[in-house]
Amino acid sequence: MSYFAAALVFLLAGLALMAGGFGFPANAVEAPDTLVVVHLIAVGWLCLLFCGALLQFVPVLTASEARLGRLAAPALLSIVGGLAMLVAGFLAMGGHVGVPSSIMLPGAFLLMAGLGVLALSFVLTILGETRPGLSSILVTFGLAGLTATALLGTGFAAALSGLFDSAFLDGLLPAAIPFHGAFGLLGWMTVTAIGVSYRLFSMFVLAPEATASARRVALSASAALLGGLAALSAALFSGGGVAWAVSLLAVALACLLACLYLSDIAAMFRARRRRQLELNSQAGVVALAFLAAGLIALAAGQFLETAWPVTPAAFYLLAMGWLTGLGLAQLYKIIPFLTWLEGYGPVMGKTAVPRVQDLVSERVARKWFVLYFASVALASALMLAGMPTGFRIAAVLQFIAVAGLGLEYVRARRLSYAPEALRLPAGARRPHLIYAAYG
Repeated sequence: MSYFAAALVFLLAGLALMAGGFGFPANAVEAPDTLVVVHLIAVGWLCLLFCGALLQFVPVLTASEARLGRLAAPALLSIVGGLAMLVAGFLAMGGHVGVPSSIMLPGAFLLMAGLGVLALSFVLTILGETRPGLSSILVTFGLAGLTATALLGTGFAAALSGLFDSAFLDGLLPAAIPFHGAFGLLGWMTVTAIGVSYRLFSMFVLAPEATASARRVALSASAALLGGLAALSAALFSGGGVAWAVSLLAVALACLLACLYLSDIAAMFRARRRRQLELNSQAGVVALAFLAAGLIALAAGQFLETAWPVTPAAFYLLAMGWLTGLGLAQLYKIIPFLTWLEGYGPVMGKTAVPRVQDLVSERVARKWFVLYFASVALASALMLAGMPTGFRIAAVLQFIAVAGLGLEYVRARRLSYAPEALRLPAGARRPHLIYAAYG
């Protein structure tokens, strides 16, 4: 729960900066201001969101206790501290603060340490599974993408810090920046989101997991990751033409992965036993549409020569529409469920308690989801059209929508919607706001 709380704070901070004209499209893609916003969203929001979800999800997948679980809190402090130092370094590069830009290198190492501990915990827990399923395999591939992303990011921090005079590090920046983003957004977050959502959608819509294409999904995910690594190697050590060709292959494999995944999810929804979808599943379906749109735009950016910022718009659709949309949707179910377990677990079977659905109000939250997805679509279109002022207005709408959903999460934690007669029966536990206590 602490990971989710910190992640939401970083998401709101990133949206506030975009609404204020900080970063792309008001500034260049490679500008320090843009790097601030990108890392607040990618690391502060998405990475913490995924790590928090995996802390809860991986032990469920493997039906075992989390390995190194006690290190989750120190890892969170390490990630937040490292990100703060990294952002301070970017702000120094942009002339906004009076600290040395070299602060970003120890920040990168702190990030690496925190993420490394969590990745090791997840891998050790998965290795304890007798027969790893599709979700476990995809999460493992996603962690490999995280490793590649973190290693590249540390190399960039070393190059930008000014502490090292290395021709290799100087050449690393222009050649490897696209791969840093692709490994993070596609290799780490999208593959992990696909792996996790296979199980979550199955649970939430009461359907058997659609695994008819499981082997092809796993193979395409691994091939896409290996293709990205090959393209990175070609970009660094051989001609750009080879890197371009291998990159196209990796994008094609990523699109194949998405097609197989979407086909499986469609089959899962057709076979579902819960005919009336809850709001989190409805919003998750909308996020899937942004996955398709983002990958189509990404492929177009690779194949087409155009002056339009197609690739940045594609990354925006994937980060804000697909990953953030899916994350916000699943938090709308996960937070009430964890709250219900925490608050009413001690009195289960002893007295009447509310249902999980009684801890939320779909009528209130639906308008925030509609506003959020509509404003993401609008922001992407305005970014593509080169209209930074309009983009800022759309970012304001996104901020309002996320703040509204954040308030709904708080209300769920505070049991605000629970029927008064059942809210806190004798023996029940009032949940803490930003951390969960069990036992």
